[in-house]
Amino acid sequence: MTQQDITDHVPDGGKSSDDQSSTSGSQFVPNSCIGFDVTADFAHFRKVGNNSAKPSYRIPPRTTVAGLLAGIMGMPRDSYYDLFSPDSSAIAVVPKELPHTYTMGITTVNTKADDAIQYLPHERSWQQGAEMLTPKSYVKYDRQRDTYEMLVDPIYRIYVALDDRDVHDELRERLEDSRYHYSPALGLSECIADIRNVDVHSVESASTDVVDSAAYDASTVIPRPGITIKRERAPLYMEATDNGRKTTAFDNITYATGDDRLPVNESRAYTVGEHRIVFC
Repeated sequence: MTQQDITDHVPDGGKSSDDQSSTSGSQFVPNSCIGFDVTADFAHFRKVGNNSAKPSYRIPPRTTVAGLLAGIMGMPRDSYYDLFSPDSSAIAVVPKELPHTYTMGITTVNTKADDAIQYLPHERSWQQGAEMLTPKSYVKYDRQRDTYEMLVDPIYRIYVALDDRDVHDELRERLEDSRYHYSPALGLSECIADIRNVDVHSVESASTDVVDSAAYDASTVIPRPGITIKRERAPLYMEATDNGRKTTAFDNITYATGDDRLPVNESRAYTVGEHRIVFC
């Protein structure tokens, strides 16, 4: 989302939770939203622009949250970007407890190259399986050991609403019934996640200038003396291309540290359940 004049978000001096459309020209603000807790033993959200050493965002990027939800609904890769565009979706993430980190060496195998893994070579039969158990018998490419920054015991409260009511209702039902097409994970597929406390909340304007959630839109945040905040540059929205996908917008994931709450423009704050949040 690009930087905008804050007044663009407040027509006629205020907001109405009865409006399905955004208070800005493109931001979607719902009447109600789905809320759920998601946690895992470990999480890793790889920062863009790093290859060998792999640091992690502390808060899952918006694109990661969209991918998590699309996987739960079984949507094909690169097919859901319009569904999670700024004018048709609203997402907020509350870090219930900022996780500490642990550096871990992980050995990986390239599985993207054509025929990278050959579990049963044509010239071998299943009766010669003992030889096939050795790495050289089924992997063409060398394993690679990388250093990952892992988040330990993260817990996030995610709030989401979609303008497409059919998809929104399907997502709610799948979350309530724990009926996932693909197992939810926090970043890496090995970081299997546990989803709990699924609920539907009304969205109301909040008379506050501090919130519990992180912010994906830097223009929402108003730094204040005495409050420590951190910002991490991350992809915000994507679109499908002939060769896959591309990022259409970057912004800062901004969050408060310690016991502080994030200072924001009051016109962008909402009450959802027990939390005060900003949507993006």
